[in-house]
Amino acid sequence: MIENTFTENERIQENKQIHSKMGKTWFFDLDGTLLKSTSNEKLDQMISKHGKTSHRQEEVLMSSKQFLKNIPKSDQVVLTTARANRHRDHTVRVLEYVGIKYDQIIFDIPAGARILVNDIKPRGAVKNNHEIKTAFAINLKRNEGLRKEHLDEYLRV
Repeated sequence: MIENTFTENERIQENKQIHSKMGKTWFFDLDGTLLKSTSNEKLDQMISKHGKTSHRQEEVLMSSKQFLKNIPKSDQVVLTTARANRHRDHTVRVLEYVGIKYDQIIFDIPAGARILVNDIKPRGAVKNNHEIKTAFAINLKRNEGLRKEHLDEYLRV
């Protein structure tokens, strides 16, 4: 049996190197994470009251917008939301208006827990000296937004 001679700091450094070379897929909830939280009922009222300019009524969480700008362009960004599909056009206009770039958006998902399952890359799979975890989760307080520390945190797992 080969003894693991890596220190925790060496393991973290290798994780950072491997993850920076591999393309990543980021999954972001929309309400309370990137935009100030709102319900489908409030969206219906907003759209009814403001029509084609309803997208200007929503509020972006600025720290999350800044966080997204630091994601490499080669990475994929997938947005998930419990917003009803009937709010698709409004939501796409909001994202364009506030400058949030993404690759895909999934509507009509349950508002409950989102569980990410992925495989661990075994030693040597990506020229790595130890196993590399590839599933991470960041839980945020509603409407507080993302910070740089969250990016650093996911590499330490």
